[in-house]
Amino acid sequence: MDSSVARRLSLVSAAGLLIAMLAACSGADFGHAAAVAKPARRTATAVAPASPAPSAATPVLVAAASGYTGPHFSTPAAAMRYLTGAYNRDNLVQLHAVTTPQAFRQLTAMRSEAVNLELQSCVPSGSGRGDYVCTFRHDYPVSLHKSGHGSARILVAPAVNPGWYMYTLLDCG
Repeated sequence: MDSSVARRLSLVSAAGLLIAMLAACSGADFGHAAAVAKPARRTATAVAPASPAPSAATPVLVAAASGYTGPHFSTPAAAMRYLTGAYNRDNLVQLHAVTTPQAFRQLTAMRSEAVNLELQSCVPSGSGRGDYVCTFRHDYPVSLHKSGHGSARILVAPAVNPGWYMYTLLDCG
């Protein structure tokens, strides 16, 4: 066997191993790639999304090699619009689809001081990992007796599935 064939077989084996690892990890916690540990997330950023979304606001259901069938987002803003809709409707199932377990806990804790979440912008974080920082505006619950609007910033990370997800809450006020 010549060396170029051996190299190709080696690359195919490595790709197969990566797919198997992602498939095994995607079943953790809530069945999405957001539950994958940080190093695997970075590895997943090199993989292209399974299919582009037809519009930025509507997620597409995809069946990737891992068997994932949840929503898939082609941009961080599309994922965060999905998150704001789920948050404002208090739809916990949809929030799980676009958050890590830690981020889900942060969002549910934030509800006592932030309602009517609205996406303002998403910009690259500058980390070199492909992450974005998305800024949101929110109202305060009536029980706080505060007027005006508050803001929150969320770190959004890329993944094979769901494409983009909330990695962590940076601040809320």
